Amino acid sequence: MTIAGHTDAFEKLRAEVLNRVMPGLRHKMLGKLQPVTLLSQVLSRKLSLGSADHAYVQTQVDEIKLNARLVTAATQNLFTWVALDAPVQLAADDLLSECVDLLKMDCYTNHLIISNHVTSRQQLPALEVRMLICAGIILLADKQALEKTLEIRATDHAIQFKWNDACNGSASSNPGMLSNWDWITDISPRCQIEKIDSGMQFNFQAAA
Repeated sequence: MTIAGHTDAFEKLRAEVLNRVMPGLRHKMLGKLQPVTLLSQVLSRKLSLGSADHAYVQTQVDEIKLNARLVTAATQNLFTWVALDAPVQLAADDLLSECVDLLKMDCYTNHLIISNHVTSRQQLPALEVRMLICAGIILLADKQALEKTLEIRATDHAIQFKWNDACNGSASSNPGMLSNWDWITDISPRCQIEKIDSGMQFNFQAAA
């Protein structure tokens, strides 16, 4: 399947990013499902033993309903990661926090210390932000160096990466397109990426 308005390079990059973040997405999804299972099992046991009064049952049911809503929200969010249609706009701070948290799981950041300073509630295209920001973090994480640092900030519709000299090396453990920055030119019509001093700036297209 193709993504309307995107290049073949973007689709290839998207496949690499999803391969990297899917274990984290799966872990988060399972984390939302487990409370529903546990609460249901406890309530079932109490009812079978005849030791649950009305107040207890109501409390447990309310907890199950609350966690079921969290599962629904997590499922909908997962679909927005993999869906190829219905573009979604989300707040910049939510998108950046999600990307950073996913890539920090299971030590995927490989000696890369990330400082996320994004607090903007500016609405940005979720698909492009997730794929391109995660791609940039993965690229830096896979650089074979120690004491790497990355600062992430936001201005209007732009996300800015600033890194230290340790991130400038050419050696990478990544055999794919994320071994270097060659892919940034015309990667997406909804984002122009430009090199800046000791970093990179992702200029996302404003919502219509």
